[in-house]
Amino acid sequence: MAEEITKELDSLKRDIAQLRKDISGLASAVKDVASEKVESARSGARGRLSETWEDVERRFTDAMGTGKEAFHTAEQKIGQHPTASVLTAFGAGFLIAKLLSMGGERR
Repeated sequence: MAEEITKELDSLKRDIAQLRKDISGLASAVKDVASEKVESARSGARGRLSETWEDVERRFTDAMGTGKEAFHTAEQKIGQHPTASVLTAFGAGFLIAKLLSMGGERR
């Protein structure tokens, strides 16, 4: 009977040792898979960031072009009608000043 128990204990020890090896291998495999997933996610994020940055640069360049065109157009209009431009600017300034002064009196 003692011999049977010893054999069973030895068998149990071998099973536990094998289980430890299997768990170690499983942990290593999980670590490798997680590392691959993290690298894949990181790579995808870098790609999306690069695309977004390119889109921002393109939109900024377009906005700068539109702004330059508008400035050039305004400059031409002012050059064509300098007196009307000065009077318009004076009138707009007068109206803004009047509105601001009225806002202060309503308190």
